[in-house]
Amino acid sequence: MMGRALFLLLCACGSSGSAVNTEPLALDFAPIEVEGGIELATELRFIPGGDELLVGGKDGRVAHLRLTGDAAERLGEFEVPGVHSDFDCGLISLALDPDFADNGYLYAGICTSMTHSAIVRLTFQPDDYPAIADSAVEILAAGDPEADRPWHNIGALGFDATGAMWALLGDKRVAANGQDLDDDLGAVVRILPSRDPEAGGHAPAPDNPFVDQPGRDADVYAYGLRSPWRGALDAAGRLWVADVGANGVEEVNLITAPGANFGWSDAEGPCTGDCGGKTDPVTWWPHDDVTIPYVLEDPEVRPSPGRVGWVGLEHRPADADPYEGRLAGRMLFGDFCLGFVRELAVAEDGSVLGDRHLGNLPNPSSWDQGPDGFVYATTFGSCTTMTIDPDDPPPSGLWRAIPVPAPAAE
Repeated sequence: MMGRALFLLLCACGSSGSAVNTEPLALDFAPIEVEGGIELATELRFIPGGDELLVGGKDGRVAHLRLTGDAAERLGEFEVPGVHSDFDCGLISLALDPDFADNGYLYAGICTSMTHSAIVRLTFQPDDYPAIADSAVEILAAGDPEADRPWHNIGALGFDATGAMWALLGDKRVAANGQDLDDDLGAVVRILPSRDPEAGGHAPAPDNPFVDQPGRDADVYAYGLRSPWRGALDAAGRLWVADVGANGVEEVNLITAPGANFGWSDAEGPCTGDCGGKTDPVTWWPHDDVTIPYVLEDPEVRPSPGRVGWVGLEHRPADADPYEGRLAGRMLFGDFCLGFVRELAVAEDGSVLGDRHLGNLPNPSSWDQGPDGFVYATTFGSCTTMTIDPDDPPPSGLWRAIPVPAPAAE
């Protein structure tokens, strides 16, 4: 990794080309008191144009909230139907349609069984919460009947500037799916979801790399992934994907071209064998080494046998930027179990320009930018789903990322 002086020189602009503040930044996390509380929160999405937000829970319930200073008022709640919520399964992700203000379409990434995941579309109707569940239609379904655990499921969803939906899909614990281009598993898919009020389904994005290629799944945009749980687009339109590792490595991957192959199950972390056509992660960290800089630079790291990499968001400065440009052009990432939160700046060719510690937040499950320009996060409350008592789930949290002076360099 490059030194701080070079990081400051090269990061004078964000990925959108706008000037940014290169003064070092650290983050603290202030709790937002949620009326009625939230449990096992998996996703956070602000509704454009106001101070309302949706927080999805693993069990399929979605809380409709309004942000009021340091608190969140509960406006109501609805349930996404058909959610299978065993161990890592459940309601995993939410995304709002680019035309949400006109059509009210909300998409949910869910498990429908131990072996299968789906994307469902709902119509958000805050004046009739029960009708939201009744509006559900299936956009995409994927799974493997050979799956023996409810793991490596659907991950994050979102939309790119063309209006195409991207979605992350794990290999369902069938490792060969990572290199199998015959299905959607172990891949990033890019699709055009139906906007027909009466019907679901989808079409592949017409510029996907494997459209009209026999034996290839036209939905697939990139592949070679194991358990891609969280991802995000940056201002340059590049998709970042965190892939949860097996026995050795957590990865943060960057898609710089369609058809990228990130190596699983032939490789985990940087490729060391037959690497033809494979793309290495932009950063990674091992499971069995507690002396890595990511741990040593964070005195608040929580000891844990678990390792779960995540990608959060790239902050987009607005008129009132509480971070004064110091987060622009950087992608937030970290480890769900260890708690470290970092920023990563990457050049157009994918080379790392800067990688810095920001703070610590245990078990962050989702990130979004609020109407006030602050970054917000939800926390799940546990590093693992294996020991959760469904009758007494750990409490989740909603947090605001507050800028604080960065520690002086040693």
